[in-house]
Amino acid sequence: PSTGFYMVREGLMQLSVSNSEGMVKVVEILRPGSAFGHAVMFVHEPYPVDATALADSHLVFVPAATVDRVLDENPAMARIMLASMARRLQSTIQDIAMLSLQSATQRIVAYILGAVGAGPYDLGGAAGAPAAETSLGARSTSIELPALKQVLASRLGMTPETFSRAMRALSDRGLIRADGAVVRIPDVAALDTYARSVSIL
Repeated sequence: PSTGFYMVREGLMQLSVSNSEGMVKVVEILRPGSAFGHAVMFVHEPYPVDATALADSHLVFVPAATVDRVLDENPAMARIMLASMARRLQSTIQDIAMLSLQSATQRIVAYILGAVGAGPYDLGGAAGAPAAETSLGARSTSIELPALKQVLASRLGMTPETFSRAMRALSDRGLIRADGAVVRIPDVAALDTYARSVSIL
């Protein structure tokens, strides 16, 4: 059973689930400052996900006994932890809605917009740059993708081939420009408008 939780101090972590046939589904990509395992810690059950480092990483383990002591001494910390778990629950609900109701292209756009703070979904992992006004008045920005295509595709509930096709379609329309791990968005509003117009079918 769980005996504590982990905080990501440095690096990049992947949380995933798998089945007996070896299929893996990435459920979250975590950057420094993120934590995992704190919800299951309170019910003393096994960790429901596998954690894998996507880069050289430094984790801090916080024992459950330490958490119990801190909560007893400082009840305000309980509100902080509850808020953290509530945000994680809200993120899970958003994930279900996204995977069930959006096309592959819409999911990729949601990921990009969330990374730059311009969308309702914060799917984690990508490092976004602040949007800036271009000479044409459009908000431009860029993000750095955090992991291999296979990892991102799994996170967004699609095959790597589907991920590549959707990225290429966005690029062909001039909505993004991919240069290795860096994705540039010339006009954030135009990207959002396009995603809203795409049929899930």
